[in-house]
Amino acid sequence: MLETKLRILVVDDHPALVTLTRHKLIQKGYEVLTAQNGEDALELTRTEYPDLILSDVDMPIMDGFELCEHIKKDTRLNKIPIILVTSMVTTEHIMKGIEAGADNYLTKPFDDETLYSKIDELMLNPPPPVKEDDTVKVEIEGKEYEIKADYSYLVNLLISTYKNTLAQNNQLSRMQSGLNAANKELELTKNEHEELIHNIFPEKIAENLLAYGTVTPERYHDTTIMFTDFEGFTKVVPELSPEKLIESLSFYFDRFDEYTRQHNLIKIKTIGDSYMAAGGIPERNQSHPIDTILTALKIRDFVQSFGDKNQSDTPYLPVRIGIHTGKVVVGVIGKTRFAYDIWGETVNVASRLEEHSRENSINISESTYERVKDFFECESRGEIETKYIGNLKMYFVKRIKPELSEDAEGIFPNRLFIREYNSLIRTAGEDNDE
Repeated sequence: MLETKLRILVVDDHPALVTLTRHKLIQKGYEVLTAQNGEDALELTRTEYPDLILSDVDMPIMDGFELCEHIKKDTRLNKIPIILVTSMVTTEHIMKGIEAGADNYLTKPFDDETLYSKIDELMLNPPPPVKEDDTVKVEIEGKEYEIKADYSYLVNLLISTYKNTLAQNNQLSRMQSGLNAANKELELTKNEHEELIHNIFPEKIAENLLAYGTVTPERYHDTTIMFTDFEGFTKVVPELSPEKLIESLSFYFDRFDEYTRQHNLIKIKTIGDSYMAAGGIPERNQSHPIDTILTALKIRDFVQSFGDKNQSDTPYLPVRIGIHTGKVVVGVIGKTRFAYDIWGETVNVASRLEEHSRENSINISESTYERVKDFFECESRGEIETKYIGNLKMYFVKRIKPELSEDAEGIFPNRLFIREYNSLIRTAGEDNDE
């Protein structure tokens, strides 16, 4: 005899809540599917046939009421019990769910015991499909509702909802202990999964991975990519022990990480002594070309200053930097070892710009230059032939323009720079609104 775990589909657009609920149900021995809106949930239901659906009401694309209505109208699916979860404890809200065909209600906040008992009740005694002629008209608070259900179903559901509301009084009195228990469970989940995921991926990407196990690839039409590489690194490697090699790279890359975070960039990856970061992803913005140049200036200054003052056994490694602005595709690959990465011609061009840069120099493309020329002093290098791409116009970034710089070296922006920078962001935002 074949035995399978009972399968529950959890539908909610809040990744943290999905992660917590999924963890609780798995501990109770259920197999759990997840979806972030009603449309995705309906597609999953048609292919996976869950034993029960636990769905939030307020969601984008398709809400819980619509999801419930679609399922209950489908003769292949209408036997699947549906529990709707809502924070709106109003008669109209509850009756809307009943009209849609919901089999039970959970009102937020709810405790674990209430959740498990409602699931057990529907699993052990699933409601029969409603017949077309089983229509009940009821009038509540001056409004008439026509519901496809018999009186026993309606009464049982209303009693269940009423009990759930009363149970909230006890839940509120135990809120502090409940929160402590939830925090412990969340901490357990973080210890097992989240800490590593959040360290590797941007917050938005990490939350989707934890909740749904995947991230939808996106095309970004405006992104800035930065590559750095150490000049003469291969000559230094044979002289270093493995421990000293890793320590030296960490010395530099830890500071690079700090600068990318300061200027709203994200590190994509390191390959050997190459460091790759991007601006304008995963959260779109219009300031990323400027942010990337500011990051590069700090990286260059850090490396140069270390070389001038170096009295340690960490080797001085001059840096080459290449920057390009353009289109990319962004996504996560892998099933067990996830990697957040970007692809496209923009990546290739940025890499070529780094190769054609010079020691402690910042080499940018024409597309980046046009976006930053009002803020930074740049030197044209003309067209330079590059492998596989052809001739590219290139520019060296020297510094922040003197009138926009807080310091003599042109590394830190002054108040005028910041004002112009904020004006650019506001203008971009207004254009998007239109």
